[in-house]
Amino acid sequence: MPQPYPLQLHIIEPTLANNTGHCHSLVRSLAQAAPECDITVWANRHAGGLWRGPGRLQAFFHRHLRRPQALLLYRRLLRQPGRMLVATAGSTDLVLADWAAPGRIPPHKLFLFVHWLNAKASKARLLSTIAKRQPNMHILAPTASVAEFFRSCGFQATVVPYPLELDADPATASPAAFKHLLVAGGARMDKGFGHVVDLVIEMGRRGLNWPVVAQISAEDRHRRDPALAQHIERLRAAQYGGLTLHEEAMSPEAYHALFAGAIAIQPYRAQDFKDRVSGVTLDALRAGAPVVVTDGTWMAALVRRFDAGVATADLSATGLLVAVEQVLNNHAHYAAQARLAAAGVSAEHSARRLLDVVLQRPEP
Repeated sequence: MPQPYPLQLHIIEPTLANNTGHCHSLVRSLAQAAPECDITVWANRHAGGLWRGPGRLQAFFHRHLRRPQALLLYRRLLRQPGRMLVATAGSTDLVLADWAAPGRIPPHKLFLFVHWLNAKASKARLLSTIAKRQPNMHILAPTASVAEFFRSCGFQATVVPYPLELDADPATASPAAFKHLLVAGGARMDKGFGHVVDLVIEMGRRGLNWPVVAQISAEDRHRRDPALAQHIERLRAAQYGGLTLHEEAMSPEAYHALFAGAIAIQPYRAQDFKDRVSGVTLDALRAGAPVVVTDGTWMAALVRRFDAGVATADLSATGLLVAVEQVLNNHAHYAAQARLAAAGVSAEHSARRLLDVVLQRPEP
């Protein structure tokens, strides 16, 4: 018998404060994919004017109080009707939910989307202990290796594609001519920002004039990274004539517009992104933009699958230039392949596939 009221869905994302990074598009894609739900998004306290719906946004989390606030919120929501989805979860969220629970968490109540492992493998014993107490915590993971790790700890874990936002339309049939090299997303050292600066400096030294567009708005936890600040200053000091910098968070529409005619440059750390999904790569392919990526990463496998760019293990300025030149010398081919990839990526990364796992069974 149908429920007389919408099922309540609480999407929890403490780092959602602005448009920098992929938190905003991730949460919006999840909210858009659940029209049958009464949605509340629990976000950073600075996110008040950011949300266009669907659902309601609670500007709740303070960066320095995030963990105790999460504990209190989990304690509250675990005692109320509805389902909980932690959009970017880590091992700390599992610990806090265990502490907050009034007993054993019932099935189909709490879902945690864990994007990557990082140092969590060293915490296997702790997580296995939590799994014995809370076997109904449901882990969602974008890659098989992450899901398998949590299964080995005793959790139920399901592989789901990383969701893409619905209003970021896939590329049309006509490839765009090359316009610029693009460094998209929040500036971070694990995303190879130092290699990007080296590339721009080397391009200037060689007298190249390819336009470069770079976002240098840092994600919240990276704003005070002294190494990142040093590289941003190096980039400014290079005085590369074709350089355009975006220093503030961009609207989703402006961000997606950057990919038209772009070659996306992603010299990310291989050890950090071996099994870690990149929203920038997905956005690039959806826009029909070829990609230069680090070999040995999840992104490299995706790009090779569609022949939509070049993967390189040489992240030096010279190595990246060789990869960029390879794409430029056959740009029509790589752009066409990226366009062909757009439809497949859009279908595979529908947020509804994740929400189907969260919503498929009766509310507890």
